[in-house]
Amino acid sequence: MVVRDFQLEKPRGALVFVLAAIVSLLFCWPSWPGFMSFDSMFAYTESIDGIQTAVWPPMHAYLFYVSRHLGADVAGVFFAQAILLFYSAGLLLSMFIARTLSLVVAFLAFAALFVVFPTMWGTLAVLWKDVTTTSFALLGVALWLTAIQRRSFGWLAGAMLALSIGVALRYNALPLTFFIFVGMVAFPFGGIRRSRATAVAFGLLAAGLAFAYVSTTYRLPDFNKLPAARGFAGVQEFDLMGISVCAGHNYLPLGMSSGQPITVEQIGQLYDPRHVQLAFQIKPGIPALIETDADGDVPRAWMAVVPKEFRCYLHHRLAVFTQQIGLAKEAVFYPTHGGIDANRYGIALAHPDAAQAFAGYIVRSANDPWRRAAWLYGLAIGITFVATFAGGPGRILRLALLLGALAYPATLFFVGPAADARYVFPSNVFCALLIILGVAALTTRRGNRSDEAMRLS
Repeated sequence: MVVRDFQLEKPRGALVFVLAAIVSLLFCWPSWPGFMSFDSMFAYTESIDGIQTAVWPPMHAYLFYVSRHLGADVAGVFFAQAILLFYSAGLLLSMFIARTLSLVVAFLAFAALFVVFPTMWGTLAVLWKDVTTTSFALLGVALWLTAIQRRSFGWLAGAMLALSIGVALRYNALPLTFFIFVGMVAFPFGGIRRSRATAVAFGLLAAGLAFAYVSTTYRLPDFNKLPAARGFAGVQEFDLMGISVCAGHNYLPLGMSSGQPITVEQIGQLYDPRHVQLAFQIKPGIPALIETDADGDVPRAWMAVVPKEFRCYLHHRLAVFTQQIGLAKEAVFYPTHGGIDANRYGIALAHPDAAQAFAGYIVRSANDPWRRAAWLYGLAIGITFVATFAGGPGRILRLALLLGALAYPATLFFVGPAADARYVFPSNVFCALLIILGVAALTTRRGNRSDEAMRLS
């Protein structure tokens, strides 16, 4: 049995690549060779000095290593992540849109959403692993659709590899891609019911996830095991601060303040739902908080306090979440980095005046109420819902993308150490793509009905 949901058009790779290259150049030029904050500079340093920690997944450092040895240095990763994102999205669109002019319009509309919702463009301008995660996730989807068209295990393996690299780039990336993985195993070749194909797809999935796990546990090139990542302690510290402020009771272990007593009022002066790191700033007259698990005291306190003060836990988590998706009254937090951290490698902005103007535009426009990320989720849900009941191909894929787009921030609700707008970039891009796919499906459906009516008349 063939599921009609996977009736795909012939992809127009050459056209899509040209469009992706033009859009990527326009979007990347102001911040070339890419804004670099601490995390991206740390990954670049590890690509030179070697992997020393698993606090950040090493895959980003490996990409810098490859780019540098190809002679493209940091700009190679910066431009590659952008063009891979737009090329993959365009290739995917081309398989659901038959008319070339309609495809061009849909692609440009997808790109325009990065301008309409500035936190997306602001994140794209940074050498940030959330962008590469998204790029490889979209590439995996495009390769899966190619595998369906060609009935090819090779393309299916390529799709699993691309998605696995996306998972390897970010510890919390699995919720984003989980439902795509489910679709690939359930419908490896578009719904042709073959137990062998499903078994192979499941085997490829197991191998891909094993690859992602090993890449964060053992380093290249010597395959030495990396020190264990600090894990959840930073989030637990953040939660204990928020709960303490809400409950009016100090639940922080003394180790967090280096053994110095600290009052609830002082915790309130340090606590900021936008980012756990903001609480570690030095303020006169207040004992400094430090990043520590306090020999296990932080995890133990967290386990005891969260059930006891669950209402305050949710209050704190909701404060972070509303900031993150743009529902808070305050300004959007960290829509773009806006520069390149001081470094010993000579990496500097190619167009500093343009970069400054661009960063200013992003920061200002991101705060407009109608341009915040929450609208992306609302539009994606509404349009996908309408397009699903309207019928036509692509419903299974749109459902997988939507569930991933919702599961990703839902996971961050509980584990996010900050309300950084860049954290939700992958789900924002999925939502933008869903909006265009949904509109395209509804337009195509309407066009087909008009053509049928003309034939009958």
